Amino acid sequence: PTMVSAAIEIPALPEELASMKDEGNEFFRSGEYLKAAGSYTKAIKNAGKDAAERVELAPVFSNRSASFLKLCKVKQALADADVCVKLRPDWEKSHFRRGMALEANGEDNDAIAAFEAALKTATGASNPEITRRIKHLKAKIRPSNIHVPKAKVPTKSDVSSTSTGPAGDPKWLLTAKSPGEPVAARIAAVNQVGGWLQSHLERAIRKTPGESEWFFEDKEVVAYLDAGVYGSMLDVLTHTVWSIIDAEQKGTEEGALKAKAGADLAGAAAGVLHNLIHPSLRAWNTRGQTQALLMTLQQVLQMPGCPLMHEKGVKVQQSDEVRQFTALAAKILSNPGALAVLTGHHTIARARLQLLRAIVQNGKKATDEKATAQLRQSSMAVVLLQRCRVAGGYVDGSNPAPAWEPVLDRLLDDEGADEMRAEVEAVFEQHNLLASAFVKFGFEGSVGL
Repeated sequence: PTMVSAAIEIPALPEELASMKDEGNEFFRSGEYLKAAGSYTKAIKNAGKDAAERVELAPVFSNRSASFLKLCKVKQALADADVCVKLRPDWEKSHFRRGMALEANGEDNDAIAAFEAALKTATGASNPEITRRIKHLKAKIRPSNIHVPKAKVPTKSDVSSTSTGPAGDPKWLLTAKSPGEPVAARIAAVNQVGGWLQSHLERAIRKTPGESEWFFEDKEVVAYLDAGVYGSMLDVLTHTVWSIIDAEQKGTEEGALKAKAGADLAGAAAGVLHNLIHPSLRAWNTRGQTQALLMTLQQVLQMPGCPLMHEKGVKVQQSDEVRQFTALAAKILSNPGALAVLTGHHTIARARLQLLRAIVQNGKKATDEKATAQLRQSSMAVVLLQRCRVAGGYVDGSNPAPAWEPVLDRLLDDEGADEMRAEVEAVFEQHNLLASAFVKFGFEGSVGL
């Protein structure tokens, strides 16, 4: 290869910054990559606003890029590598860091180009690791080259109404969830939620579902779903069922009365939950892009590198499998249209319905591998998409701004992975109970269970 000569004069790194860099190096060598990244960041911040223009800081950006890559923060690793290339285009390590980040991001062809650029530097030809990486990439066939469908946010419905449906009252949810309130008051609150929902369902029936705005995009429906109506009703059902079991075990007349009242409350909550899920049946077959996106995301969540595929307590490994999962998840969620569609309530409702159906199917055939896989896929999808929906904070205090990077960063952290694994387990347990309630109260047929 043609060698790139070293023609850039490199000033010495100031003593204070060199000390911070050395501290980061010690952390990196001991495997404390987060602390290492922190030390390098401290050096960069102390260098001033022009840090990204100072050639002597290239090694600091290079080392932070390596730390970010160890933490599976691929986007940040690539950004630092790009700074290195700009500051030191003659330096082997600049291009090597960029190649490593690009490979982790699933951009194999660009990674090969970066490694070949490293090979052309003055010292690159003597580094066998560069040649090895190039050979590895050229020989590699990525097994999960998943196609991400194009996506756009649902448009305004062709059938519009001059009036809007009623707003849901947060006080109903608070009363319904409060064990200290009389059961009659809690049932009344759940029925008020049911009445609100019925009025919106009646309005939705007059519209044709499709790729346009429909029930799940109705302004007031979205607002109440974001206020937690589904989760509140699920909490009511879960708590009430356990209260019924406790009351029945006492074997007293008072316990029998409490159990009967609890059954009325559980039935009312199950009815609301049924009516919140049911519209996804009518809209689903008309939403081709939503079907394709959810199916693709669930395939990615089933990859061996997804931390949610492992038991609680299993450390997140910095492996090729994890990096491949990260790259593919980012490929899907970084598409603004796909993120908007996937974090929409119609998609989350459908994932819930898929979970309920898988639970019922799994109960009928304990060895049904397809149903077992769907259990995992749907539970993980519900948790991931609910988190993404609110990860960007709130606009105007109430409208969530979807974001994916904070969620993926949390998932790739050992503590965050365990936190989300626990959420997946909780989602499954609550929907397992809900599936039983649908059967008990006669709702299973109309949602395809």
